[in-house]
Amino acid sequence: MNHYYTDNKNLVSNRKEFTYYFDNEVFNFTTDNGVFSKDNVDYGSYILIKTIYLKDLGNSLLDLGSGYGPIGIILKRFNPNVDIEMVEVNSRAVELSILNCKNNKTDIEVHECEDIETLDHKFDRIVLNPPIRAGKKIIYSLYEKSSRMLNDDGHLYIVIRKAQGANSSIKELEKLFKRVEIINKDSGYLVIDAHN
Repeated sequence: MNHYYTDNKNLVSNRKEFTYYFDNEVFNFTTDNGVFSKDNVDYGSYILIKTIYLKDLGNSLLDLGSGYGPIGIILKRFNPNVDIEMVEVNSRAVELSILNCKNNKTDIEVHECEDIETLDHKFDRIVLNPPIRAGKKIIYSLYEKSSRMLNDDGHLYIVIRKAQGANSSIKELEKLFKRVEIINKDSGYLVIDAHN
């Protein structure tokens, strides 16, 4: 079955645009068929952004599985001095991310990438709204690779619904990180901070 984690280049395109407001800032996003949450920024991403956008995000941040770019773009607006990169396996989402960075005047590197361990440097922070429909094997692999791609004192921030495996994700993260903390709960979503 094809879903947003699949790179389906043959899917019919039907672009749409919407305006999104966050903390008195205005963002304009273009989306399309075959990308996650094409009608609006999903609530999980909103909760993740809201929880961390005023935190110390270090000097470098990776938006892992960035989709069409809302998390990275919004974080960059509020943290202009942080070097932010976005990676995504879906080529259509990468194309949209590049467009959305341009339209929102944000300077972010965007990569089509299936394995973040091929990147040539590590990060202070990694943010992830896991692709639940891709399955635990893929999600847990993303956690494991993230743990290796963080600098010392780095943090992995994820958002996940309790009903979609938050408890098992926490157990998996506890195998990889010294500290795993729930830093926000909202409408069944948990924002988790995993760090050493």
